[in-house]
Amino acid sequence: MAEEDAHGPLTQAQFDVLKMYCKVDQEVEDDMLDLLTSGAAAQIASAVQTGMKPELLLSNAETRDRYFVAIMQQVKEEYDYRGEGADVMRYPLLDTVAATVNQLRTEVADDAND
Repeated sequence: MAEEDAHGPLTQAQFDVLKMYCKVDQEVEDDMLDLLTSGAAAQIASAVQTGMKPELLLSNAETRDRYFVAIMQQVKEEYDYRGEGADVMRYPLLDTVAATVNQLRTEVADDAND
């Protein structure tokens, strides 16, 4: 996976920003970050609207930045607490990510009604 240019739904530039946000300097964990990113992107997109593809939210200029920040926040949480299991009480989505999901839900619903 690390050899590929694409990182799930993210561009290389977005993936580089995500790595900086997660404070990862080396490429040895790129495969794990790819998996966490794909999972978080799909989970958040499905929370916005069932069946929604991450690429749709990332390609829309009005939703791209907030959706990308939500992905970064969720990936960092999962990266930081990997392997902790039941030792740490965690909700499926961070509160800030859930708030972004609620904002995007209303916008996506408004777009569908237009």
